[in-house]
Amino acid sequence: MDKDKCLDIFERYISKQASTEEIASLCSFIHNDPHLNNWLESQISNSSSTIDMDLKMEILYNIRSQTNYQIPNNNKLKQTNKHYIRWIANIAAILLPIVLTISIYMYYKPQPVDYLIVSAGLGEKASIDLPDGSKVAINAASEIEYSTAYNKKERTLRLQGEAYFEVEPNPSKPFIVQCNDIKIKVLGTTFGINAYDDDNTISIVLNTGKIELTTPNKTITMLPNEKATYNRTTKELYTEQVDASDYIGWRYNRLRFENETLENIIKTISRMHNTDIVFEDAQLIKQKFTGTIDNTSVQSALKVLSLTAPIDYHVKDGVIFLYKDKDKTQYYK
Repeated sequence: MDKDKCLDIFERYISKQASTEEIASLCSFIHNDPHLNNWLESQISNSSSTIDMDLKMEILYNIRSQTNYQIPNNNKLKQTNKHYIRWIANIAAILLPIVLTISIYMYYKPQPVDYLIVSAGLGEKASIDLPDGSKVAINAASEIEYSTAYNKKERTLRLQGEAYFEVEPNPSKPFIVQCNDIKIKVLGTTFGINAYDDDNTISIVLNTGKIELTTPNKTITMLPNEKATYNRTTKELYTEQVDASDYIGWRYNRLRFENETLENIIKTISRMHNTDIVFEDAQLIKQKFTGTIDNTSVQSALKVLSLTAPIDYHVKDGVIFLYKDKDKTQYYK
């Protein structure tokens, strides 16, 4: 009997529409399914300490009204819980009492899954300890989403934005992060991902361990101090050797950029401080920068940039305006 047929008979049994032959075939199916029997025993075992003994006896006598199976006396049940569990399992093989019917039905019936979202707003950071002991640090304007079934059969979550992961090893349950059309699979490691929806690229930097990265076109294995960059438009993926510690500095208010455009740098600073920053001169957008920025405040970050590029800024009505510093331009050709 397949699962769909099993559920169909269960539903009709509950509504008292199942025939005697169908119930008999279902009992036989339950009796010969070792996984289901093991599950039933574990459920009864786990609940035995919380269910009142009088309630257990009431359930047993209700079952007795439908079968001639002999019920052990109350004292014996209290003394030998193991025999009590086996006795209940045998009852399930003979009849289909409603108390077990519901449990079995829930075992096979797909359950609705709820999702939990942990996010950090603009200018904020957040952190979370996942049910398996893994830790996630979440950067500004980012969120992770995972189901209430996380760590039961698998460890899967979705990321939008930037986060740093410290994954607890578990070979039987790979840790999977989904970012749009790419997937990162690990067993136990530390790594960072930058995958904002308004960016054209997704980058992954591996700090320790090993990860498997899958895109629509290929799968690669990354080793420590490797950075992989995926272009969402072209679907291309390329890797390079880096110092991984440079790319997790945002957790400590340090930003590292390698030949990055001022446009992308300002986008990052604006996002992390929830501040509007506007270019008064469009020519500044493509100016590139390499270095580490102190990101404890917008002012400290812009000060570093103004020391290494021909820019300056002024503030009006809470908005920061960047402009080209003509006095510095001659030094930056």
